[in-house]
Amino acid sequence: MLLIGCKQEVKISDGVVHSFSEEGISFGQFSDDGKLLLGVTHSDVVTLWRMDTKQVELEIPADKVIKPVKHVALSKDNSLLLIANDTTVGLWSVPARAMISKVNFSGVNAYATITALALSPHKDRLLVGMADGSINMADINTRLNNRFQPHTQPVRFLRFDTQGELYMSGALDGKVGLWQFASSDAVFEQEFAHRITSLTANDDFSMLFVSDGLSAQHIKKLTSGEEVAKLTYSARFKIFRQSLFVQGGALLATSSSKSHLSVWHVGTGEEIGTWTIQTKSKGASIVAMHGDDVGELLTFNSDGMVERWNLDLLEAL
Repeated sequence: MLLIGCKQEVKISDGVVHSFSEEGISFGQFSDDGKLLLGVTHSDVVTLWRMDTKQVELEIPADKVIKPVKHVALSKDNSLLLIANDTTVGLWSVPARAMISKVNFSGVNAYATITALALSPHKDRLLVGMADGSINMADINTRLNNRFQPHTQPVRFLRFDTQGELYMSGALDGKVGLWQFASSDAVFEQEFAHRITSLTANDDFSMLFVSDGLSAQHIKKLTSGEEVAKLTYSARFKIFRQSLFVQGGALLATSSSKSHLSVWHVGTGEEIGTWTIQTKSKGASIVAMHGDDVGELLTFNSDGMVERWNLDLLEAL
């Protein structure tokens, strides 16, 4: 008996929307509503662009930038911009185009540097992760700061829930945790064998995706740690960087350290497909992603290019 089959290849890229920077991008972020794009170039130029007009909304003056820029974060309502170097976080008002304040942070180890940032949805709470595994939990209004050390190596991922009461952390020690703000007691904790390279949660904070540096890629219920699915693929291993739940949490989009975008079925963990992003230079990769409710996914790469993807076309698979 002879069986012959073919795998349908579906092109889901709608092409490059715009090239926002001629200089390479170190990291970036789409605003929560997808209207703004934040980018930091290799020479520490910090720019906020409007997605509709492709024009500059705000560019931080070179003499005002806290250098070297290591981390940035944009508030949920697009009014506050955070820029951090190794020891200091600067708070900028986007409407006023002015710095509001600068705050120094340290770890349990006095020489530890800042390795991650997260701002609560109501802009009243700030998380600052450190290289020694400690986390600063700062109240912006009262300026009170609670610090504890849940990790033993640099904190790389921090994210608040929609209320700003719970937050998730991941670090190079392989540990992932869910915490109550201002408390050191874990709501949920799990350790993996290798460093965490990708970590995200869905919109309602009911599920997380986590990948370590080798072969553990899991979708889990956030508060219990119960397994939803483990990603399955034919390659010996994959490197996971950016990750985002899309299509109302039904799909998961991930990027690799190379120029690849992959989409996965959340319920089964099966790989739906992998596509190569458009680039200008060899080795360019995705630095930020944004999804909406109508099947559109945007990717921002290290060449400064935004590419649009039509996820509705995946129904053909």
